[in-house]
Amino acid sequence: MDTSESEGPASSSSASKRKRSASGDSSAVIPAKRLLFTAPNRRYDFDFPDSVIFYIAKNPTSAKLYKKLIETCKYFFWKNPILVTYYLTYKDNEMKASFSEYKRPICSKNVPYKFWVTGSCNTGSDANSSFKNDLFSSFLPRIYRCEIDVLTLHDQKLTTDEFLFITAKTGGVRFSDLTVVNRDGKEIAFEKLVELIPEVHSFNYYFKNNDKTVTAKTVKEMLKLPHLQNNVRFSLCNVPEAFDIEFFFAHIKKSKGIFCLEFPGALSVDYQSRLEAIIDELIQTRTFDYIPPFISYPEMDDEKYHKLSKVCYQNGFPFLFYP
Repeated sequence: MDTSESEGPASSSSASKRKRSASGDSSAVIPAKRLLFTAPNRRYDFDFPDSVIFYIAKNPTSAKLYKKLIETCKYFFWKNPILVTYYLTYKDNEMKASFSEYKRPICSKNVPYKFWVTGSCNTGSDANSSFKNDLFSSFLPRIYRCEIDVLTLHDQKLTTDEFLFITAKTGGVRFSDLTVVNRDGKEIAFEKLVELIPEVHSFNYYFKNNDKTVTAKTVKEMLKLPHLQNNVRFSLCNVPEAFDIEFFFAHIKKSKGIFCLEFPGALSVDYQSRLEAIIDELIQTRTFDYIPPFISYPEMDDEKYHKLSKVCYQNGFPFLFYP
């Protein structure tokens, strides 16, 4: 195999120095022309048949393996040009990608290749940006594969196929005002959304106002899912009143998971009373064989709020809860 040529796209030391010394918006650091890759001008001789090498190039099994391949020989990048991201984020009205923990992000429009998204991905939570709810779905054609550790989506609308694609190997999610629809355009039930992400071990979800994806049967259906029987972190905010809190609390007492439930204002008197009964039980319990959940709502008594916080903290609840 001929390895005399330089490996990878635009990797000269002078280009690196210019990147480090540049100032201003990071999206202007690397122009598109500096990321263009020129195909090798000589033949590579491998010890395996060309068909085998071509298959390996086109079907990498992991981002780690792919990075090793293209570091070893640029033939693999030439045949399947992909950039593995450290994180992908939407900021200042631009989708930006970083390829190392130590490098500044660049604007994705300056990158002519597809992305293998790893690490973290954050879309829609930048207060300085204006965006539409199809922002992420419109970017999906630029993505080769997803192996995201932590996925953050705010006010986005996805089909179930798109949702499955981006969450296939995700461990932690932070969703707020998320809409996932079937192919017929109908929004799926909340328990169905949870079912679609069996690998997730840290789940943070903020329900839309007047959310209709939760019904009286949601909790019972959700708790049939095998992955909710494992050790999980499960946080729900703006929880609708249709959520069966008694049934869910019974599950918590048998679980090894960590749970946080925050309810909105304007709850009915009946539902507040049901929450109050659970909170009183938690405060009065002396010993726990489970981690007590943190439960709150705007009208909650301040003294009980602080007592419950103390109970949770003393019994293993981590208040740095996010994935």
